[in-house]
Amino acid sequence: MQFSQPATARAINRLRVLNIIAKHQGLSRADVARDLALNKVSTSEIVDKLVEEGMVEETGRRQTGAGRPPTQLAILKDAKAVISIDVGIRNTSVALVNMAGDILRYERYPTEVKPAPEVLTATIIRNANKILARMKDPSIIAGMAVSLNGTIEPATGTVLSIPHWEWEHVPLNVALSRHIQFPVIVENNVKAMVTGERWFGSIKDSHSLFYINWGEHIGATWVTDGKAVKNDCQFGHLPIARTGLCRCGAIGCLETIAAGWALAAQGSAHTNEQDITVKQLCGRAQFDPFIDALIRKACDAMANAFIHAAAILRPDEILIGGGISALPEPYMQSIIDTFNERASKRISSSTIVRKASLGDRAGLLGTAAVALDEFIFRRTLLEQLSMHGSIARN
Repeated sequence: MQFSQPATARAINRLRVLNIIAKHQGLSRADVARDLALNKVSTSEIVDKLVEEGMVEETGRRQTGAGRPPTQLAILKDAKAVISIDVGIRNTSVALVNMAGDILRYERYPTEVKPAPEVLTATIIRNANKILARMKDPSIIAGMAVSLNGTIEPATGTVLSIPHWEWEHVPLNVALSRHIQFPVIVENNVKAMVTGERWFGSIKDSHSLFYINWGEHIGATWVTDGKAVKNDCQFGHLPIARTGLCRCGAIGCLETIAAGWALAAQGSAHTNEQDITVKQLCGRAQFDPFIDALIRKACDAMANAFIHAAAILRPDEILIGGGISALPEPYMQSIIDTFNERASKRISSSTIVRKASLGDRAGLLGTAAVALDEFIFRRTLLEQLSMHGSIARN
């Protein structure tokens, strides 16, 4: 891309203006020009074009004292929308999400056990079309993002590996794009969660952190400068115990104690009930000492694993996301307390353990954020250009 070309510079500055208006409601044209170091004429032209496109609106005048009050600007959040499909091991969530991250439509259905690629592809297409059929104006869809618990090749959207489904080198993006009338992006689910926390949560760009997806399986990603730099680490297979056969074939992995599949298996054996969920176990824990001990053992194992991660990576924060992060507060607090008690003072004083702000919505909103970034706002691109000093200021 030739950043010095006028057309490219205008396109980049349009994105910059759109993003600052989306992030900071109530700015005037003069505010935007000043904050982005653009001249007022160029800024006004870009804003007028965004208003004409229906992306931005003028919301009234701001009283500032003497002189003519400036006109305030705001994003028209329903001008565009994206489809978010978060494919989990147990359940798949589908949503229509506007530019502000508001969920306009939502459905959830069970994920087939070890689905064949063609079956899952057909299911995704069917659910995307179901959303389109219920919309008054499907043309506002800018694109769709799909997230899965696997290793994804970013450039092509090919699923390189999902071990628990025995998937290898599945061209999911290509398959979906043949039947979907708008752009599609496929992303790793933990990386999507981090993107969601950056857009709608509390991750600061300057922080380094270790993000945990605690659900049916245990995934993690290492984040620095607000970006996921490693999203296929095998944190759930950190050896914690000397017994317990993991689904990966090893003995004593963290997942054998704390993953959703392990908790459900032990809970089912205890209650003689099939398909019991971690949420159901939590509801019975206060009346059943065995279940309470089962969950506390999982929390203890997670805390120990966090200490190992903190000792090696030295992150500013460890964030706990995913479905099981919705555990009752006493259990979550026990993880934090155990970490602080057992970790060395040097580690516990420099690494904070906390629950991710999006909780069990992280997957769905994170996947939506991936689509918003790729098809509307291009914030990742702008950050890359800014980092390399390629953004024109005029």
